[in-house]
Amino acid sequence: MGLRQTFRFEASSDEIRAFLRGLSAVVEVEDRGDFFVFRPREGPKFEFECELVSGGLKNDRAGEYFSFLGFFLEQLTGQFGRVEVDDV
Repeated sequence: MGLRQTFRFEASSDEIRAFLRGLSAVVEVEDRGDFFVFRPREGPKFEFECELVSGGLKNDRAGEYFSFLGFFLEQLTGQFGRVEVDDV
């Protein structure tokens, strides 16, 4: 797809799933259990994928995702605190 990164933070898998499902107020959410796909309802097209991994999320994204990435990281740090971002 596009750029791959991991977001590392402290939270349980259930907390992370609930957080990701809660983003449905802003974007379309395709919930596959441990794998989520986010797409815009309108506006610039992007695909933003998150997979639950030990210690956080693995992310892959493509398209015009920049605004959503900023929103996502603000929400993530607001919910879970410190987040480490590493390129994969």
